Amino acid sequence: MINLDKIGNILIIDDEEHILWLLNESLQDDFNVFCARDSLQAERFMNDTNIDVCLIDLFLENEHGLNLIERWKDKYDTKFIVITAQDSSTSVIESMKAGAVDFISKPFELDELKEKIINTLNFQKCDITYPSVEYDYQSKSKKMLEIYKLIGKVSTSNINILITGETGTGKEVIARLIHKRSIRANKPFVAINMAAIPQELIESELFGHVKGAFTGANNDKAGKFEEANHGTIFLDEISEMDMNLQVKLLRVLQEREITRLGSNKPIKLDVRVIAATNKNLDELIEKGKFREDLYYRLNVINIELPPLRERKEDIPILVSYFLQKYEYIKNRQLSVSNRALEKLIAYHWPGNIRELENVIQHMIVQAGGDVIDISDMPEKILLKNSFSGNSIKKELYELAMKLISGEDRINGHTVYEEYVKIVERPLIEAALEKTGNNKSAAAQLLGINRNTLRKKIKDYGIE
Repeated sequence: MINLDKIGNILIIDDEEHILWLLNESLQDDFNVFCARDSLQAERFMNDTNIDVCLIDLFLENEHGLNLIERWKDKYDTKFIVITAQDSSTSVIESMKAGAVDFISKPFELDELKEKIINTLNFQKCDITYPSVEYDYQSKSKKMLEIYKLIGKVSTSNINILITGETGTGKEVIARLIHKRSIRANKPFVAINMAAIPQELIESELFGHVKGAFTGANNDKAGKFEEANHGTIFLDEISEMDMNLQVKLLRVLQEREITRLGSNKPIKLDVRVIAATNKNLDELIEKGKFREDLYYRLNVINIELPPLRERKEDIPILVSYFLQKYEYIKNRQLSVSNRALEKLIAYHWPGNIRELENVIQHMIVQAGGDVIDISDMPEKILLKNSFSGNSIKKELYELAMKLISGEDRINGHTVYEEYVKIVERPLIEAALEKTGNNKSAAAQLLGINRNTLRKKIKDYGIE
């Protein structure tokens, strides 16, 4: 029997019994899960049930997953995600050509698989049934308000912008805001993730190709730059671009024209470029992995987004937004109890806003009533906040958060140096006290060189 409170109907096709068991156990709390070992059994489920997402192995016994996708993609209103141990670029390309919407290689993280399923369901449901809820960019964070001020100044210009920040901080959201506030707002906004496309396809995706440019190029195709003409192109994960393509992108930025793959005819373009990365491009330049001249072309204005742990005052605003965005899961908008909200605010959010969004979806699914409480929260949120009852560890963590949330340099030291200094001094003092101020014995106790200990004693001014 189908549980209507669950997010969607998932069909898993794999000829390995233990894989079916593992995925069923992992996914059944959030989804209605159906398992099949072959196409006959799978097709019975497809005919009897509205399957939203099908997870299909490439190599089944006597069958090939891609053949099944090609056979079913027009027959059923189902999205296909390929799962396989054969994660070559050819497998990825062929899966996408066959009609799959995503690809994940074995072994995989279950959280990553859940995220792909939820993203696929969201795209499917929002596109078909539900209107999108527009984010209104509210913020109580001083850092974000300063960023909004900067956006107000640069939006109407045509200069290139580089957005930096950790994964999940909302770089594409900010890029869309810049486009929305610009004179190009009524023109296309085209986003492309450089890390999500096989290297052999990126040049064609960006610049297009002409018929016969390579095997399989049966028609002329415009690239993303042409699609974005007179509008904005957003190049996410720009650090993943290889050096050869960086040279070609630099020429595009300099000449304001592109040449399709297999052609020698330049095409003039008027496109604003916004790039983004979660990597340190200065370090990549030093290692010879990113061109310095391209960096300066892209980084005319830099917008550095703070991680969520540095703008926790925005968590209630974001929670409210995501509850509204995903109200279709239960056909009503839920609320969060005060104690559950306190846990969300206390959590350190390594995955930033993207992780918060996934957690809210999880809690909506888990909630039995109209108010989400602690019992509906993922275990990681509760465990990360409890510190296993270790008050010392909690104090050290809170100290680290205070330093990280403050200035980058404290008394001339980096955050790391300042933290080590604060923690290391009492350790040395305790070792000296334990050994009756015998420096040789204290150094041996600490497992460090005696000269190193003497230097630290001098640096810290320990009497």
